[in-house]
Amino acid sequence: ASYSKSFDIPGTKNNNIFFNNIFNVTASSNFDTHKKTSIIVKENTINTFEGYMQLNDISTKNGIVTYNITIYSEVVNLKDSIGNKVFRDLDLSELDSAFNPGNIEKSWTGILDLFNPLPADSFAGSTGATTTDVLKYPMVQWQTVGAYTNGSISTPYLFNFFRPWVNALYLINNIFRDAGFTFSSSFLNSPKFNKLFVDFNYDDSQAVSDEFADALDITGTFTTTPGYLNATTVIGGNAALYDLATGVITAVDNGSIIELFGNLYFTATSNIIEFTLHHTNTSYNSNVPTGYVLVSYAGGGLFTPSFGDLTLDTGEQCWISVRTLSGSASLNTSINDSWVSWHISSSSSTFLNDIMLGFRGDTSQWDFFKSFIDMFKLVLLVDENNPTNLIIEPYADWVGAGNELDWTNKIDRDEFLYTPIDGLARKIDFNFTEDANAWETINLNHPNTWLWNYKFNSGIEIIDKEDDEVVISVFSDTLVDDVGVPGTTMPIINDVSAVNGGYPLRYWENNMRVLYDNGVHSITTNWSITNETFSNTNDRLVFSAVDVYPITSTSNSIRFNTIAEPYDNNVLLNNLYNTYWAQYIDELYNKDTRIIKVEAFLTADDITKLNFNDTILIQSTRYRIYKIEYRAGAMSKLELITIRNL
Repeated sequence: ASYSKSFDIPGTKNNNIFFNNIFNVTASSNFDTHKKTSIIVKENTINTFEGYMQLNDISTKNGIVTYNITIYSEVVNLKDSIGNKVFRDLDLSELDSAFNPGNIEKSWTGILDLFNPLPADSFAGSTGATTTDVLKYPMVQWQTVGAYTNGSISTPYLFNFFRPWVNALYLINNIFRDAGFTFSSSFLNSPKFNKLFVDFNYDDSQAVSDEFADALDITGTFTTTPGYLNATTVIGGNAALYDLATGVITAVDNGSIIELFGNLYFTATSNIIEFTLHHTNTSYNSNVPTGYVLVSYAGGGLFTPSFGDLTLDTGEQCWISVRTLSGSASLNTSINDSWVSWHISSSSSTFLNDIMLGFRGDTSQWDFFKSFIDMFKLVLLVDENNPTNLIIEPYADWVGAGNELDWTNKIDRDEFLYTPIDGLARKIDFNFTEDANAWETINLNHPNTWLWNYKFNSGIEIIDKEDDEVVISVFSDTLVDDVGVPGTTMPIINDVSAVNGGYPLRYWENNMRVLYDNGVHSITTNWSITNETFSNTNDRLVFSAVDVYPITSTSNSIRFNTIAEPYDNNVLLNNLYNTYWAQYIDELYNKDTRIIKVEAFLTADDITKLNFNDTILIQSTRYRIYKIEYRAGAMSKLELITIRNL
């Protein structure tokens, strides 16, 4: 953070020359009070401060001139720089790529093909590279739709299993660069952290480029002459795509994916009703042939028209016709619930900038990075040689890496003031943000406490507050489990509408998830996606909350608790709390931890060499620094902390 301090300096000969005699109101001074003046504060020959100076006012009393000045640093604050920025402000267009089986498989091994070569300043690979390992498609159960048996796992749509995930370090690098920062961190640049990916799920505004839904109930009587299935008024949609008079859809983009949903209620009749899908598909092998009879039945009642993905190129068309084989059939207006909805999407490519036009783009850049700070208890320090470079390490690594400084002979031993640490809570709850719309929230969390949080109970009776919490604001925990049969482990990110037999949403505004890339692993049974061809359906890219798969007793988990994963019996001791938080909490809440206030004679050399992870030795006792009020040439005020086992 920035620093400032105001104080008076005397009007000495040198100071009056420096300020160009500005105290003399009858003289014209060259010193401009409206400009920043670079300064260095020295004690003897040692620089104790570098920054800027502001002249506030000048007083004269009995001929004595006094200048009141403020010296301040201009350390650029990361939070201030990105606090108002969201993911939508990032340009990730360099990751534009094809969304198809071949490229999905290539992403598993880090060779996803890009549309364009990478620029010189990219964090996605070397200059000119045409592949990347920062965008991947793990197998995730995004919907419960599909068949799961001992013999096979299948689902009708590609995006039921595969949606884009982006490397966390890649995103952090882009956030820092856009804010004018860099960072040095053995932890963030470690192979383990580089295995973390975050999901880029999307809502209807990105997944469906156009959607037409009937604003009024469909009515009408159909005969042996085919009639169009359409209404006079529709909600949404581009007029160039949908013809109200004929109900014909005309594609305006290559690779447009067409889907149809609806509910139609017919008055009871003995006549046979026939529904037929027509299209002018010329460039793609569709799973729905032209002139395909969707259904032919008698008796009336409810019919739900639907068909699998139909892919059209620009200018190609599709439509539905309805007829009877004899006589007539009418829609039942008394039920008042006949409708159809067309979904038109261009999902043959992944454009992250388009995805970020939706809810994912609303993610705060600071909240995203702060979530990692809180997960791994990171310490951020300003590089003393570069104020825009931050040194970032976990507290557990940073705190023990300082030097030991013997200040025994600098301390005023006549007066020590001991005070307890304030601000302590009886309990601290460590957890990720609950995703209220997620299937696992309803099925696993309520009415019980969330599975993977950790509750620290201090056991102390004299406290400042009852409860405190550490909440990972952006991310939610992700259920990872066997799907259908053992050995088919995958993340499960279903919306709440899947509960109690409801039909899950295809695209929903889930909280962001973060998981480890565990690499490619074999599955115990084949998997397939209707009318999509993969070269290997015995393998898939595994993502999980643990850094390796299969799990071992020494695996690292991004849960706070030690609970075993649902698909494995290993209790994971190397979790977020034990690895990154336990030492800090133990030091803070130990009965012997207290603050000691004392005075010491410190020199400028002592201050310039001091780091806040140094330990201070006074006689045979070691302390950590809490606060220093440095006074040049006089006794400085210290606040030190006793630490057990230091």
